[in-house]
Amino acid sequence: MTRTTVQTVLGPIAPEALGRTLPHEHIRCDFYRVTGLLNQLLNDEALAVDELAALKSADGDALVECTTIDLDRDVLALRRIGQTTGLHLIAASGWYRSAFYPPEIDRLSANDLAAVMIRELTEGIGDTGIRSGIIGEIGVDLDFATAQEERVLRAAARAQRRTGAPLFTHASLCPVGLVRLDILEEEGGDPARVAIGHGDTYLDHVYHHTILERGAYLAFDTIGREHMNPDARRAEDFLRLLRDGWGERLLLSSDRCHRSDLLTFGGVGYGHVLTTFFDHLRLLGVSQDELDLLTTENPLQELWTH
Repeated sequence: MTRTTVQTVLGPIAPEALGRTLPHEHIRCDFYRVTGLLNQLLNDEALAVDELAALKSADGDALVECTTIDLDRDVLALRRIGQTTGLHLIAASGWYRSAFYPPEIDRLSANDLAAVMIRELTEGIGDTGIRSGIIGEIGVDLDFATAQEERVLRAAARAQRRTGAPLFTHASLCPVGLVRLDILEEEGGDPARVAIGHGDTYLDHVYHHTILERGAYLAFDTIGREHMNPDARRAEDFLRLLRDGWGERLLLSSDRCHRSDLLTFGGVGYGHVLTTFFDHLRLLGVSQDELDLLTTENPLQELWTH
């Protein structure tokens, strides 16, 4: 299916209206019910509006909200936040990873799960009238896909094949992104519409090159999480990929999903990629044209098929 618009929580917009975009973030999400960590609960709309002012101040225009069904996605809240902030917010469809799955994952076939995503992408989520704009983030807990996770991945690929929607993945701290690509391609998924996430948590150049050579996007999308990798190290590895000629397949984001990520609680906030990390890259010789490619053109090409 050819998509001629970008689907936001306020409705479809023309591609040229999207602007500078963070392609993997969370505004409202609940990991707490599984982890027991209150730090992993974002449920304050007024706080979200205040925090997103930093993204606006950094000339950000749009944000892909990767909160899935099983992370307490609330698209009505996203619509209100989008109306208040003026940001283009894009909602997700699908399920995160096995620790968070609801019981119905075991009761539904891959085709049944795909049908849920297809409906959310083409008709709307429940009775909200709000359509998802992406599939994902579809995750794997460890360095392999469980049977449940494989079923969700296959369902996601089938939904992508039917709708043309972009598919965002969670592949953290190990080279499991390649396993994900294997499964997605077996189901006829399009690597050119897939972003393998959290590449900056596993800084292995061969792994990165293999993903890119297979035609997928590679996301450095935990920027600012110094406990996973220092940003200076991320920037050096990212520069190497840029200079190897992969600029058109790279994405930048920060995956804000903890209260401690927010400025209010001492974190670096939603503006960090477009300010502090941009400064890291500029010091390494990255041009403004390259920064524009990475945060304006690349997310657009991932979110919109022409």
